[in-house]
Amino acid sequence: MCFSAEVSFGASAVITAVGALAIKKSTKKEQVLFAMIPLLFGVQQFFEGILWIALENPEYAHWTSVATFGFLIFAQLIWPVWVPLSTFVLEKNKKRKRWIGFSLSLGVFLFILLGYRMAVYEVTAQIDHQHIFYTVGHFKSTNWWSGIFYLLPAAFPFVFSSNKHINYLGILMLLLFVVSKVFYLKYMISVWCMFAAVLSIYIFFILKKEDTPIKV
Repeated sequence: MCFSAEVSFGASAVITAVGALAIKKSTKKEQVLFAMIPLLFGVQQFFEGILWIALENPEYAHWTSVATFGFLIFAQLIWPVWVPLSTFVLEKNKKRKRWIGFSLSLGVFLFILLGYRMAVYEVTAQIDHQHIFYTVGHFKSTNWWSGIFYLLPAAFPFVFSSNKHINYLGILMLLLFVVSKVFYLKYMISVWCMFAAVLSIYIFFILKKEDTPIKV
């Protein structure tokens, strides 16, 4: 699988459009954060498209830092908080809500920890074998265990939901995490975010089914 500016921009256009439709499809205020997920993924992929151009063309090199931080702010700061928060707002089951609330607490902790790392250490991105390899200081996603803790707020809240369709979304995200770890370990951040971005299109169909109340 080869990535490129064209792939990132194409994914951004499609996912952003679906995100706009998902927001339009949301009929309750508690659905809005959840509905915005594809739209935000579209913005994130747009940043990576800009980054591809900046890394491949020296005349656009001045955009490298902005695009790198733009992508990583979504990957490492926004998603660990947004995913559990959007699921927490939707959830009606008290027991499941507590589990999601715990994930949200971990997400806030990661936001602080990873935000500190991004502020203190050097952040870089480079093209390597048709993928983008991100580093924050000496921290690299080249260990199998790296990112496992990240899953607790970034994917498991979907699994904890009492909505079976949101469960399916969470399970698929976990499976794609494993695929990314096995086949794209060095480029984990870029590849899994792309997989998750494409998978977020399913959110539109989840909201489309929301005429049926969430089971409690």
